[in-house]
Amino acid sequence: MIKTGHTKLIITGVGKGNSVKMKSFIAFALLIVGISANAVPTSNVVTTDGRNFVSDAIIEAIEDVQQSIIDAGLDPLIVKKEVFTYALPVPTILSAAALVEEVYGFGLSNIVINHINYALLASRLDFDIELPLIHLSADKVIAEANLFNINAEGSLDGRIDLQSLRVKGVVNVNIGIISGISISNVDIDLTLGSIDTNIRLVIQGNNYSEQINKFISETIPEVLDEFKDDIDELLGIVIRDIVNDNL
Repeated sequence: MIKTGHTKLIITGVGKGNSVKMKSFIAFALLIVGISANAVPTSNVVTTDGRNFVSDAIIEAIEDVQQSIIDAGLDPLIVKKEVFTYALPVPTILSAAALVEEVYGFGLSNIVINHINYALLASRLDFDIELPLIHLSADKVIAEANLFNINAEGSLDGRIDLQSLRVKGVVNVNIGIISGISISNVDIDLTLGSIDTNIRLVIQGNNYSEQINKFISETIPEVLDEFKDDIDELLGIVIRDIVNDNL
């Protein structure tokens, strides 16, 4: 039996800016950068080795994401002991409780910038970023559920490691004095090196460890590979819409 307690979940959101003046200012600054770059005998490609306003802004945004993940307590993720509960107003229809102990995770904020190029004349951004390793482990997870007075229970422990989650992309950038900055197209190439698991899963006294490990480490990568083009297209659309909404 899991002894229940009270758990508070706090969700924070991010507001979106929509200032025309700010868009115009950023666009004007980018144009000035472009004019300055063309006024001297140098390349129009900006890399992480020769950074300017554009690449600095992108790298700063990535660093902000890293810090937000750390500040949220997600890297490292350390849970000594927590109890979670859920129930409908009439608990005989549905109620559930879970106990987790010694949960540890790391790697979510370790965003490695392999490559960033911004071509001023082509208004095109090329990037390659990577999460080398995401690790999650738990010493004990026990769950109990009741559905229409039918009881079920299970336990889980072990680890999962995601190796080399990598995103490469090409972004077409539109710059206007009045309209500001927007992106018209995002081509994404998402790859995952491997998923390594060592999980023990028991449900109603039956051991499903072999099945869960095979599903996570083999079936999921196969599905991701089969639908790679569709996933890349969806990610491109989502990234484009999020960026345009927040510029």
